[in-house]
Amino acid sequence: LQNAANHLWREHKTPAPEGEKKSTAQLKSEGALKSNQPTIASVLKLDVNKPTEQNIANNIISRFDKQHFQRMLVELIVSSNQSLSFAENPILQEIFDYLDPSVSIQRANFTARAVRYKIIQEYDRHKQKVIEVLRNSPGALHISFDGWASRNKLALYGIACFFRDEKNRPCKIMIGVPEAHHHFGSTIGGEILDVLHTLGVSPEKIDYFTLDNAENNDTTMEVIGVELGFDGRLRRGCCIGHTINLSAKALLFGQNSDAFEQQLSGAEALSDTEYARWRKKGPEVQKDEIDRAATLKLRSKKPLKLIIDNDTRWLSQLYMIRRALRLKTSIELLLIKYKAQWEDENRSKKTGQVTQAKLVKKPRILRDENQLTDKDWEVLYHLEAILTVFETVVKTLKGDEHIRRRKQGWTGSYGNIWDVVLGYELLLNTLEEYKQLAADFPDPEHFRIGINLAWDKLDEYYRRLGETPIYYTAMALHPTYRWDWFDETWTHKPSWVEKAKEMVADVWLSDYAYLEVRTSSSRGDDEPPAKRPRFFNPFEKNSRVPNSLPAHAAAIVGDEYQAWLTDRDASDGMKEESPRRHTWANRLDGRIFPQTFERFKNIANG
Repeated sequence: LQNAANHLWREHKTPAPEGEKKSTAQLKSEGALKSNQPTIASVLKLDVNKPTEQNIANNIISRFDKQHFQRMLVELIVSSNQSLSFAENPILQEIFDYLDPSVSIQRANFTARAVRYKIIQEYDRHKQKVIEVLRNSPGALHISFDGWASRNKLALYGIACFFRDEKNRPCKIMIGVPEAHHHFGSTIGGEILDVLHTLGVSPEKIDYFTLDNAENNDTTMEVIGVELGFDGRLRRGCCIGHTINLSAKALLFGQNSDAFEQQLSGAEALSDTEYARWRKKGPEVQKDEIDRAATLKLRSKKPLKLIIDNDTRWLSQLYMIRRALRLKTSIELLLIKYKAQWEDENRSKKTGQVTQAKLVKKPRILRDENQLTDKDWEVLYHLEAILTVFETVVKTLKGDEHIRRRKQGWTGSYGNIWDVVLGYELLLNTLEEYKQLAADFPDPEHFRIGINLAWDKLDEYYRRLGETPIYYTAMALHPTYRWDWFDETWTHKPSWVEKAKEMVADVWLSDYAYLEVRTSSSRGDDEPPAKRPRFFNPFEKNSRVPNSLPAHAAAIVGDEYQAWLTDRDASDGMKEESPRRHTWANRLDGRIFPQTFERFKNIANG
């Protein structure tokens, strides 16, 4: 083909048809291809006058798809979060030419400006599909958004949408990354509304929002609520992962004197200064000092990776504590050997003792205030036990995010809405237990202060759950818990129970009472009897079934919600999947409502 095209141009000046690839001879003649620019034939040293070698060149040329290559390059840049100028990297372009000379011959390499244009072009190409998917979702849409600064100092807000597709599978998608020039709630709310409007999302499709605890989000939800026609305060869910992070940091590092008890075992509470002094030389700080000095020598003998503290995530502290406890014997032996080595190197030849001048310059790891005593190790053991419960709650509410096909349909291993309330109860109860046990711990006053600070932070946000009805509604409509759980757990808080019942009734009347009833049996005749639940972690053990079981109603009469309050199959609560098998629970679109920002961050980070 190339020979024929070259012949037609050289001998007859017949150009290639419009839209078809021009021959090499025509390109050279028109100046589009410089005489010294390499071709497939010249690079591979093929003789185009030989039909066999010309066919080889033709096959290589036809095999390279310029458009496909450029799409793959853009996908690489976007998915790996690279700078747009990454495409201009000369080494990368050399790699492309080494793999296939067609890249440079067909001018397939991108400039940064071209990459930006291509990304926008791809966004516009797929935008209509996103609009259709969101419009055809059988349930409501839930939104999460958060802000961060890009490497080039842009203030960006990532907006994620969680929904169910036409096959009832839980889905998530990034729908926008607008730039917010100011961090005012009104500005952020306006950007969110612009994205929703651009995608043609109707107000009645929008349900709940999962946000962090920043104050400007209060104003943001007010702006969004006014525009979309609902009370923004009632549609806002707080990221429990963020709350747990605050509580764990308060346990480890908090210094809020308002949370201190006035009396600790009959003694006056410690002052802020005293607590700060203990924290300054406490076991966590001493552990850090030892880790800095011990890590290199330990790593030379142990196949363990270095665990580095992360100021923004408390889990790094838990992992550091675990590593220290695992290497306790090795650390103590290392300190003994290092101390002996340092003293031998710094002894006076005359007296045989370490001089005072040398002692002043003693390494920090050997100073008395940085030594981990037996009491300090015991504190670390207790901190590890408490923080492990925190970790269990976070992992349970986050789930592994994998979508699986089950008999009931597509299900995702995500955190459930009702688990948020159970998670708070587990953490608060755990801290209460350790508060009572703290009298037998070393430095009980200091330890109880940390517990009080953590409990105070959790209690603050636990009370705020009452501002958003989705949490109590999910618990009340769960076939295992219903209102029995509230009555048993909140025995001494009857006002909380009454408020929760009012909120759930309001949700029923405003959002669900008018929906069509789908009648289905909660348990099939051929379904095996329920099995006794097994507990694999503290969270599952704490998620107990209420003791009281109301009588089973023979038939559903009157209002469906009223029937739900009295209708109970005794086997309902024994099956994990029962919430999704019940008609009422299947009505709730909130079941794919995100509980933590981890899911959102995974989307935002590609």
